[in-house]
Amino acid sequence: MESTGRPTAHDHPIVGLMTGSFHTDYSRTIAQSITDYLGKENIELFLFQGLDAARFLNAECSVDDGFDSHYYSLFEYSKFLDLDALVISFGTISAIPDPVPLEKFVSRLPKVPIILLEDETKLPNSTFITIDNYVGMKSCVDHLIEEHKYKNILFLAGPKGIHDAEMRKKAYLDSMKAHGLEVKPDMLVHGNFTDHVEPALEKLLAAYPHPDAIVCANDEMAECTYRVLRAHGLQPGKDVGVTGFDDNGAAVYMDPPLTSVRQNCEKVASEVVRIVKSYLRGEHPEPVYLPAELVLRNSCGCDGDNENTVIRKQKRAQMDRRKIKQLMNENMICSLMLRNLLKEDISVHDFFHNLARVLGSFGTEKSVIALLPEPLDVTKCDKLFLPDEIKVHMLMSDGQIETFSRKEAPTLLAYEKGAYSHDPHPNNTPKAVFPLFYGNIHYGVFIASIKQADMIFFYSLSLEIGTGLRYLFMALAEQEARKALEEKNQILDFSATHDLLTGLLNRAGVMNKVYNLIRGEAENARFTVIVADIDHLKQINDTFGHSGGDKSIESAAKILRGVLPAHSPIGRAGGDEFIALFKCDDTHDEAWFKSAIKEASARFNAESGLPFYVELSVGCAVFNKAEASEIPAFIKTADVDLYKAKKLRRQSVIK
Repeated sequence: MESTGRPTAHDHPIVGLMTGSFHTDYSRTIAQSITDYLGKENIELFLFQGLDAARFLNAECSVDDGFDSHYYSLFEYSKFLDLDALVISFGTISAIPDPVPLEKFVSRLPKVPIILLEDETKLPNSTFITIDNYVGMKSCVDHLIEEHKYKNILFLAGPKGIHDAEMRKKAYLDSMKAHGLEVKPDMLVHGNFTDHVEPALEKLLAAYPHPDAIVCANDEMAECTYRVLRAHGLQPGKDVGVTGFDDNGAAVYMDPPLTSVRQNCEKVASEVVRIVKSYLRGEHPEPVYLPAELVLRNSCGCDGDNENTVIRKQKRAQMDRRKIKQLMNENMICSLMLRNLLKEDISVHDFFHNLARVLGSFGTEKSVIALLPEPLDVTKCDKLFLPDEIKVHMLMSDGQIETFSRKEAPTLLAYEKGAYSHDPHPNNTPKAVFPLFYGNIHYGVFIASIKQADMIFFYSLSLEIGTGLRYLFMALAEQEARKALEEKNQILDFSATHDLLTGLLNRAGVMNKVYNLIRGEAENARFTVIVADIDHLKQINDTFGHSGGDKSIESAAKILRGVLPAHSPIGRAGGDEFIALFKCDDTHDEAWFKSAIKEASARFNAESGLPFYVELSVGCAVFNKAEASEIPAFIKTADVDLYKAKKLRRQSVIK
């Protein structure tokens, strides 16, 4: 064996485990198995388990373009930890739209030995563990053809370009060919490895309404297949054979129990421990290929495994009820926690001290929050984007709490020994890593010692912390703004003159600024007053909820602010209504403004990724300085112009 020259300098090894979405059964199972095995060996574990919202929410839902950047940042935080090895389930991580290639993904991670799962690699200082996807899937398709005499067999493949998915697809094609069965192009479609693949299945059934069987590249897509078949009046296991792959925890509880190809996650976990120990001895272990086992149940048409169906249904129903109850409790806890954090005039110390106390009440013995030097807009960055330093703002260990202001916060540098890397008294509980963000703004990282089964709750908690950080930074900015206004002897309450959603002035604030602007201009100055409102805001609210409506209001404010000349007063008058004013000159007049708004709206809608258009109807009225006392009348004139414009708006803003 080739030596790696990387024996650990710690009392015990420290390993990072990286997987894809913890909402998928396979990711949860493989993570839990490896967590259990490493814990038994006194190996400290940092768990980087992501979430791919674009797949989880389905293609019909809108997800900010920046989300995948948050997703990838989770793994890059490993560079601030003093790890001895990395275990990377890259098959689950890369199963998203437009994934980062493995070489680029690894380039920003710590330079430590890597154990790759579900894929093969020739990267230096690395090895891999993979199951025989090809033989496992081929045995499944062979069984359907040889034992059940199925011929019209459809295939729901995984994402293109993923090693596991490609090998399973090849096995299906080879088995069909070996048995003299033609595979037409419309007999195979690609899914996304989640249980949200209805469009792909509908496409299959539109071409073949009564297939003999549907082979799914994993169990989660098989669960969706059950639902879609029943919606078409077809019973899985009776009218149509269905098979999966992975044999996840839910397969045996499905109705009927699912025939699947079992991946032995326990064996994978034991091999991970063996290879980690080998690396720590300075060796370079060889790759590992594990077999896959076909597990026959009722869904393919086999007769066995019937006697405990009722008991299994009852157990599945009990599990579902527990999950629903737990989810309701967790949502309430998260909401109450956020309310406790959002107080007027809160300081950084108070915010993080209160947060640490809340985390301690959830049973978290150790946690840390570290923030980027400045919040980062991920839409302006590459998917691997983190700077090479972060600042620790909160440390909590065994009831002891330390908090630091932005100026006092200790700095952690990338690829150096981190403050949270080495626990002198580790237990079997892994330390989970969560990115902190709100919308497209990325704030930092949250690390907590938790049970792997609590990942979903703590992920929800991390989203609430991200929301809290957004309001904390807003509160700090408001405090600074208030202080600056007071220093200038401008007795003006910021919250009374501004709209918190858009950051614009409110009606009183904008009118005050309008009169101040006009007062300082020459006697022959001319001005255009503008009234505008958002087209079909009610339709957006009714279709996408008030979060969609808020997004459209925020976007409309940005569009208006981007078009108006600098220093032009603009405010939100209420609801979806805006008031603005600009000084007329040779290039800026009423016609220019209406044209510019249309162009700016078109650019925004072409790039926003939102499922609806954000468009404004505007009305204008022109007056000179001598007529300034009649501004309310000119606003009414602009209102008349606005309602004329409304007649020309599109009938629906839904894309």
